[in-house]
Amino acid sequence: MYKVLIVDDEKNIRERLVTLFPWKEAGFEVIGSACDGREALEQMEQHNPHVVLTDIRMPEMNGLELAQKVQETYPNTKVLVLSAYDDFKYAQDAIRFGVKGYLLKPVMKEEIMGVMHNLAIELKKDEDIADSQKTGIPDVQEEAMLIDLIKGEHVRQYDEPWLQEYMRVIVCSFGRWFEKDLSLSIRHYIAEWTMDYWKDSQTPVLYYGNQLVLFAHHPRPISKYDLKDQLEHYSDLLKASLRSVFGKECVLSISVGNLIKDPSEIHSSFNQAVYALSYQFNNQQHAIFFYQELLAEELGEYAKENEQEQLSLVMDKLIQSVLARENEESASRLRGFFDVVEQGKRMNIEEVRITFSEIILSLSLKAKDKGLALPTLDKKQALAYIYTAPSLGELKIWLKQTIEKLSISPIEQNAENRYVHTAKQYVHKHYAAKITLEDMAGQLFIHPSYFSSIFKKETGHNFIDYVNEVRVRKSVELLKHKEYKIKEISAMVGIHNHSYFNKVFKKVMGVKPLVFRSNPTYNQSGGS
Repeated sequence: MYKVLIVDDEKNIRERLVTLFPWKEAGFEVIGSACDGREALEQMEQHNPHVVLTDIRMPEMNGLELAQKVQETYPNTKVLVLSAYDDFKYAQDAIRFGVKGYLLKPVMKEEIMGVMHNLAIELKKDEDIADSQKTGIPDVQEEAMLIDLIKGEHVRQYDEPWLQEYMRVIVCSFGRWFEKDLSLSIRHYIAEWTMDYWKDSQTPVLYYGNQLVLFAHHPRPISKYDLKDQLEHYSDLLKASLRSVFGKECVLSISVGNLIKDPSEIHSSFNQAVYALSYQFNNQQHAIFFYQELLAEELGEYAKENEQEQLSLVMDKLIQSVLARENEESASRLRGFFDVVEQGKRMNIEEVRITFSEIILSLSLKAKDKGLALPTLDKKQALAYIYTAPSLGELKIWLKQTIEKLSISPIEQNAENRYVHTAKQYVHKHYAAKITLEDMAGQLFIHPSYFSSIFKKETGHNFIDYVNEVRVRKSVELLKHKEYKIKEISAMVGIHNHSYFNKVFKKVMGVKPLVFRSNPTYNQSGGS
């Protein structure tokens, strides 16, 4: 079982999350709960959970401040944010602080269940990778040394001769192929093949997370141009070998940190390579990327500020034209948005994802401010795609298609409160089960009195009256089938007290169910 910590300043929501959610089914156990970020950090020190599920707005330390602390202190712990505050700024910070999911209330148990299942799979993958490192290559002692070097820890205790040479750290990423298709046997094959390829230069090889790290070293400074030729040869041969042995095509991206001479600088070269790799998102045609090329192209601060101002202006105009249904103008402004995003290839993958998520969330928020609904825009699904899109090219195609759908679909007025809408959907799906006001509020993770108030305000009905009306309408269809007894129908729609069923049926339909069934007029018309 993986361990999860619940963090929310509202006691009733915190307790519902702890007690009502089927954690064991998702592969988790709750090891504690906290009312704010500070208390959460105290419990993390004691229990070291695998996952932290936290609200955003809390006293003392809010959810995003907690996420930042977790990222710094417990980098292997995964953070899931749950909040009713629909603001793209939170999504931006959530990405920046390594949050694994951002769920907006109301969120149903099924939705959290899906996210937790995915996190359990990811945690299992992490364990498999760790096991493969322990049982595979290189040996445990060398692996521990290489990990220390890229972290910048205990560097002076190592005295291998190659550490006194010039060095560049190289990071190889297989993208989504690593995530979905690589079994441990293929991972081992790649590592062994790589070690064999670089054996003449005695280049150390390390699996670190989902990436393959190479430590290229030489007594003389390593030229970028010489290394690039060798990496291109390595890439071509490895891909050909994988195609021949496993019948699999893969995309291999390679990034290279700056040249260093002191072992204490190895972690800097590694971080530079990782940073450069994020720019591969924009540069699909370039399989090999050097950090020093980024430095040569860096913009000055003034130019960068102007670029951000231009991007904000283009985004605002795009959103305005979409909501105004100015389709030709929207297409033109979308092209302008793409031009700014791609200008000089300055944005890394994190910045690109934040910018695209800002488009979607701003569209949703501004539509809401205008009392409009965008039925073809599934915000949560959209954000999920933005965070997993493999390249800028695919992300551009997706946004273009999304804008085109919005331009031809009807924009509805007066969108229903999303808590009420979610509750109605739940009732129509689960009317045969036990449904109470408290349970429904628990499903939505809001206070029962608040839910009761907004439901009555939106619909003009008490929640239980609405549930009973849905059940009665379902029973009307069943009453047309003579093989069902009225008592059976009552149970089938979720009302197990026969006399109570008669009472609510008459309240809704004007007559008792027996009269309804025996009167042909009622039976044909479906009631009064």
